[in-house]
Amino acid sequence: MPEHIIEYVARDRTGITAVITETGVIDVDTVIRNIHSGHSGYFVRAGDWRRAPVRSLSVLGSAYLFANWDGSKRNNLHDVAFPAPTRSVRTVRPRGRFGFLSALFGITAR
Repeated sequence: MPEHIIEYVARDRTGITAVITETGVIDVDTVIRNIHSGHSGYFVRAGDWRRAPVRSLSVLGSAYLFANWDGSKRNNLHDVAFPAPTRSVRTVRPRGRFGFLSALFGITAR
């Protein structure tokens, strides 16, 4: 049985959507099918020398991927997710007596 090391996971608001292994990107449905059929094994690095197995759990008729290496009840697989892109936004606080109106109409104070 081939074994794949998951390096990262991609997720959205619904959960994990794909896994990134050393061989490429695999969608989550394929990973779940491979685990259920025994075709492939998936693991996550849980340290320098340890690996944690990735399991497929079924809840309310839908399956999801789960890995736990720290003994907690949470899904540690989310710890290897790509960080969400962020950007800084400069905020300006209007001042003065008519600050709200000047901010609304784009008038700047001199």
